Amino acid sequence: MKKLRSIYKPDMFRALLYKTVRRLAVAACLCLLWQRFVSDGRFTIWEAPCFAVGAALLGWAWVAYLRLDGIRIPFVDRQKGLSEERGARKRHATHSMADFADEKIVSFDELSAEEKALCSMLSSLIVGLPMTAIGIAASIL
Repeated sequence: MKKLRSIYKPDMFRALLYKTVRRLAVAACLCLLWQRFVSDGRFTIWEAPCFAVGAALLGWAWVAYLRLDGIRIPFVDRQKGLSEERGARKRHATHSMADFADEKIVSFDELSAEEKALCSMLSSLIVGLPMTAIGIAASIL
């Protein structure tokens, strides 16, 4: 497997940040929904829901890590052609100010398959590790 540092490029930071914020918001919503509808009052929101969502995110990070090695899951990976051309942009009917900025803005869709898997793995780890640690610490204390 290639080293993860060789895959990461500085222009991937924006895609990684957006993916991490999105996963954090979804994880918080899932924890609140668990507490509201599933919980029987035995556990707090920091114990069972936080641990379960964090463990699911860590499992998702493991699947992304396996994708970096070239392992594909048949019912999840529908796209067979993984050789995408980086920098190929879709044509938009309107132009925004971001199209004319000096900084090259790279969205998640423009990344290669390896870079998408790395962004997915890193964002799942960034959100999943603290949530799992909080869930374990809250259940111990």
